[in-house]
Amino acid sequence: MPCTPFPLVLNPGNFGRNFSSKKNTGVSLEKTVARIQQMMDPESKVTHNEKLVYRVGNTCQYDVVIRERFGGREVLGVIECKDHKRKKGPDDVEAFAKKTENLNANFRLMVSRRGFTDQALKLATHEGIGCLSLLPHDPKQVGFGIGDTWYGRLYKWGKAYLTIYPADEAAKLPDHFESRSVKWSGQPVIEWFEKEFFTTYSLQKQTGDHTFVVQFDRLRYIEIEGEEYDVKGLACTGTRLCQPKKQWITWSGDAFYDWQSGHFSVPPKGIIVGSWIDTTLREWDDWDGVIPEPGKGEPPGFVRMIWDCFEARQVPDQVVKLDSIIAGRTVVVGLPSS
Repeated sequence: MPCTPFPLVLNPGNFGRNFSSKKNTGVSLEKTVARIQQMMDPESKVTHNEKLVYRVGNTCQYDVVIRERFGGREVLGVIECKDHKRKKGPDDVEAFAKKTENLNANFRLMVSRRGFTDQALKLATHEGIGCLSLLPHDPKQVGFGIGDTWYGRLYKWGKAYLTIYPADEAAKLPDHFESRSVKWSGQPVIEWFEKEFFTTYSLQKQTGDHTFVVQFDRLRYIEIEGEEYDVKGLACTGTRLCQPKKQWITWSGDAFYDWQSGHFSVPPKGIIVGSWIDTTLREWDDWDGVIPEPGKGEPPGFVRMIWDCFEARQVPDQVVKLDSIIAGRTVVVGLPSS
């Protein structure tokens, strides 16, 4: 049966939650970062907008503070959040490094909604500062997207044509005729064959020509282009086509993207939402290359899928009752026997 587009929700914890596309700014970003960080380690203590005391006695405000115990010792982490309209550069990293140099923090992180420049990432790595971003709800708005390439195979039946088997092989049939002009009891027989292709054989994956042959129980008068002929059987040939497809799927939700490692982390109860997907595959890009096998040919993604979609077509409910005049069983060439 045909599929309909739907928003894909992949949820390691529980299904049902969705996300607003409303932009988070300033404090909203900081609170979102604090919430996700708390989900990353439920045993830790995560606070928002806290002032910490330096070694020299001064205090300074930090957007997100993480405290936990590891190996029997206290561990302190701080996060600086940047919700600006540009990527963060080396000056921003240097400022954060200077801000934290007397803090004795065990780890330091920066979260930028729009990411970081290459120079900023090099300096951050040198300073031991992690560079993160939230998975964006709107990749166009922030200038980058995190996602995976999905592939698909769209199967469909091409145009079908009829072959007539006259009672007398020497009988003169029209040199050219429209398939829909071939009728029995006043109805086009091609509709019966099309209904078989699009129902009984709708999930066929073998590509190429498939010929569906029927033999009548006795000679039948079949109308062709308005004239009647004695016919002992018919065949309908349809071509099975497969168009490879390709689509980039972006992810948003409860996760941090690590610019230095190229990976993103999802907390145990986090929810990841995929971009809108047309599961009929009609809106996907045509792909002329080879569809890679899962786990081969491309670097692993968060969720890598290959879709098989079978095009449906509306066929008339009332078609000619050809079954009533078929002798024995239908003979199918290139398709499973009925």
